[in-house]
Amino acid sequence: MSFSDRQLVQVDQTDLSPAAMQQVETSDAEPKFRAIIGKGGTRRGIRLESIYWDGLSWLLAGSRQSMGDVVEQAAAQVGENSNLASMLRVVAFRWMWRRMAAIENTYSLEHLNTLIQACPTPAIVLTRDKKIQFFNEPFMTMLKQRLVLGNVAQLSAGFRFMLDTQVDEAIQSLSARGKLVTTGFTATCAGKQLTGQINLAMAPSHQKQMVIGYVVRG
Repeated sequence: MSFSDRQLVQVDQTDLSPAAMQQVETSDAEPKFRAIIGKGGTRRGIRLESIYWDGLSWLLAGSRQSMGDVVEQAAAQVGENSNLASMLRVVAFRWMWRRMAAIENTYSLEHLNTLIQACPTPAIVLTRDKKIQFFNEPFMTMLKQRLVLGNVAQLSAGFRFMLDTQVDEAIQSLSARGKLVTTGFTATCAGKQLTGQINLAMAPSHQKQMVIGYVVRG
């Protein structure tokens, strides 16, 4: 692992899990008929694929609105002679799309970098392919002091940061158990070596799988 920038090292952002494109389950596409009654007592029979009923139910979770309210609003938009089922599909997809956009904004690399910079103790973010994505000023200060470096330029030449545990193994363990992983680390530069202990946690990012490392002893 090597440094090429003082604040962060950007790497390929297309590291997406194969699960990103999952095969559609047969049950998701199965049409289901439901009779929905609105506030005014209007009864409407609607046939939608199961995935859209699930999406509309998720949309309503924690809301004061009912399925009847959503159907009434959709019917008002399309009119009695138009395709109400199509409008409900649009409603479900639009809500999911907006929710996804909000989540992706919250879990962006920019917000992750802000989280790391706000940490008062040495912290670093490592990608699955062992690249340094972000690090903060306390981490840099620790390296300069413990490795007795005169300037940042020395870190750009021959710096190596290694974990006692493989990053890929740590990600698998964190994904399965959801608990932190504690391991050792070794930082070397210009013939000097620093060893210590670091706590690893999954980084909140939707773009790639990474770990945050909080140095607890260095």
